[in-house]
Amino acid sequence: MKTAAGAAKIRAESEPTLKGRLRGRRILITGGGTGIGRAVAEGCVAEGATICVLGRRKEQLEQVRASTGGFAISVDLRDEAMTTRAIDECAQHMAGIDGLVNAVGVLDVCTLEESNLARWNESIAANLTAPFLACRAALRHLRQAANTGESSAIVNIAALAALMPGVSSAGYSAAKAGLLQYSRTIAAELGPAIRVNSVCPGAVDTPMMNGYLAMPEVDRDRFISRYALGRLARAQEVANVVTFLLSSDASCVIGSNFVVDGGRAYR
Repeated sequence: MKTAAGAAKIRAESEPTLKGRLRGRRILITGGGTGIGRAVAEGCVAEGATICVLGRRKEQLEQVRASTGGFAISVDLRDEAMTTRAIDECAQHMAGIDGLVNAVGVLDVCTLEESNLARWNESIAANLTAPFLACRAALRHLRQAANTGESSAIVNIAALAALMPGVSSAGYSAAKAGLLQYSRTIAAELGPAIRVNSVCPGAVDTPMMNGYLAMPEVDRDRFISRYALGRLARAQEVANVVTFLLSSDASCVIGSNFVVDGGRAYR
């Protein structure tokens, strides 16, 4: 059972030591309206960055814009033309882009028997094609920024499902595994000017994960007990790793994947 003191200790341990290490950096975040993406947006601003967030839900994006002072655009990130226009607009607003974080993602829980081509295509589009389109659209801006200073950075948010596929999430797991390998491949292509890394979160206390854990067929307590920490991660704990990877503190980190899972993968 969690106590107030225990909860406070968890919060203290996960809060970053702010150094202003993203001061002057211009960071674009896809899927920035909620969950990990929102935590990344807030963490980047706390470290001194200017941000732009992209996503589909206008109300959530407006909340992030209002709380961070950033720039927000509602866009369907599965659409190439819309994504390119939105990213160009962000680059114009921020006078460039130094870093891109792809936090966009959708979890579709279904068995193989329940699945169909439309659901499969949606998982691939939201979790793999959307990050690809964002990377491609942001590339020239990231290169321009790298030519004028320190290296630019891309951080793709994959998932523990890329390493440990779960039951009834074949499309999601396949897409996230693809994103992991995609990140490694473009890291070799774009370095050293653009550092590309990925992060694989485990179960995080976000609306998406809580929706999954609320399903009648899911035993929440049993699910969480498989994690060494015995709890869900906080979105800020994942964001702490992302802000590190965006910063010059990670200047020698490229083509790597960081597992932030509270001790699930090794158990």
